[in-house]
Amino acid sequence: MEKERFPRWLWIVAVLGGSLATFGGLLCIVLAFLIPQLQDNVGAVVLADLGVVALLLGISLIGMGAGIRKGWPSPPIYLKWSWAVWVALLVGFVGIGALVPAEWQQRPIFAPLHLGLATLPAFVLLSLMTLTAGRAHTLTLRELIATLSGGALATLPAIPIEIVGMVICAVIISLLAFLLPGGEAEIGKIMAWVEQWSVMPPTSTAELLGVIASPVILTVLAVTLAVITPFIEELTKTVIIGLLGIWRRPCLTKAFLWGAVGGLGFAIVENVSNGANGLGEGLGWLGGMGMRAAATGMHMLTSGILGLGWGFFWRKRRWVLPLAYFAAVVFHGLWNFNAVATIGGAAIGMTNSAFGFLIALIGAGMLAIMALLAPLALLGLPALLRAYESKLRT
Repeated sequence: MEKERFPRWLWIVAVLGGSLATFGGLLCIVLAFLIPQLQDNVGAVVLADLGVVALLLGISLIGMGAGIRKGWPSPPIYLKWSWAVWVALLVGFVGIGALVPAEWQQRPIFAPLHLGLATLPAFVLLSLMTLTAGRAHTLTLRELIATLSGGALATLPAIPIEIVGMVICAVIISLLAFLLPGGEAEIGKIMAWVEQWSVMPPTSTAELLGVIASPVILTVLAVTLAVITPFIEELTKTVIIGLLGIWRRPCLTKAFLWGAVGGLGFAIVENVSNGANGLGEGLGWLGGMGMRAAATGMHMLTSGILGLGWGFFWRKRRWVLPLAYFAAVVFHGLWNFNAVATIGGAAIGMTNSAFGFLIALIGAGMLAIMALLAPLALLGLPALLRAYESKLRT
């Protein structure tokens, strides 16, 4: 059981935050079924899933607040075979998802399956991480709820800031394009696409790839996703860790777990929204959710690195925190850059350019390597940190 406890007054913050999340979650679920424009629409599935996430986190926060108020200890989360349960559930969800007709994927009733594939891979990783970290360094239920909620909440400021950053980036790159040969014609072509899509949105993948192949669009995507996005997301995902550090000074192993769970919370919300792009495409949706599972490992690793940076920060090695932030941003940025290279290269290749397919192949290969590296690091680092801390105590 947890010996250190949060101050009693935090129960008010937890209950108020949990109540708001619960109310917002219920409202989202109801609106997903009532808004006519969302019927048989991807938006209904996303809204329902976000509502369920908010509802579950809200109820957990209320329970956490009640526990703090009454001074109850928080039980450790250490179940040796929990990973097998998560894997079994994941296999079942994949099987059911493969059998459900594609037209059902855009209905609110499909939301539980979508949410399941958005969350289960992350909990498989987390359960295995707790085993490598060891019982003495595992998370408590209270820490799990706090860091998971903080990571999910981080999406609220991150998304609008990223949108503003993308708009500013698009304006600057468009202005620079006017100074280059053929730039004015390229901007005119993009404006014609925007005007056409305002009347009739694109219906074919080939049409979308033709737009993505534009040098201006590719540059905007690369700068936004590889620079602006990781800079903002890695900053917001671990704010909760800095706040928790006011009252708690966890060991390095646990600090890494704190960060990883914060990334898990962020990834769940992102998986629900970004993973919805494949809804209605049958098995194509499963492929997209497979990519989101890989991205979950990336988010957990980068946030775990930042959590480790906080751990060293509290041990007077303050220089490690900015270094950890830089490492997290670089890994996240490379991940997104390779994703853009893969999609952009395929788009260029569709215009009969073999060079584009070569870029796509390199980008996909780099993504595959990083996708394998992330879970290996997530499982290996807790064991290394545990051994390192054992040596420090001897």
